[in-house]
Amino acid sequence: MNTIKYFNSACILIICMILMAALYYQFGLNEEPCPLCLLQRMGMIGVIFGLALNIYVGFDSKHFGVVIISALVGGFFSVRQVLLHIIPTDGNTGYGTPIFGMHLYTWGVFIFLASILGSAIFLFFNRKFKSEKTHVILNFEKYVVYLATFIVFVNVIATFFECQLGPCCENGPCK
Repeated sequence: MNTIKYFNSACILIICMILMAALYYQFGLNEEPCPLCLLQRMGMIGVIFGLALNIYVGFDSKHFGVVIISALVGGFFSVRQVLLHIIPTDGNTGYGTPIFGMHLYTWGVFIFLASILGSAIFLFFNRKFKSEKTHVILNFEKYVVYLATFIVFVNVIATFFECQLGPCCENGPCK
């Protein structure tokens, strides 16, 4: 059971690293995220929330449902953005700097698909992953969730400063 719990924490850490990379692009490289990028981040935060529920409450198919729905929503916005930039025009090769030849929103499609696939595998083998009656949260798991909470908080603050209280238009608040 601990192996599965560590795997859950590792998935949260992977998504945290992706969100930290997005924050680096935002603040380190001054690449403001577009509204679709912010919606993709919300999808990743939803995936983190479902995985964190597994850590704190115990494994349940409803928690994987949260992961799958969040990944579907985030994946929808990722695919939408990929389709917007699928045929590059002169001087416009996509939004943002590519990583290993693909843009962040393209990587988002793969991350969300992996989240759905991973959740489906857990649900397929659901009987093996039943929670114990005495649910113990390991310190490692607590630190992972604390890190994820901090990264979510930073994303919320960054989004607030970008969009303020109104709708978020292309690269900032609507005028």
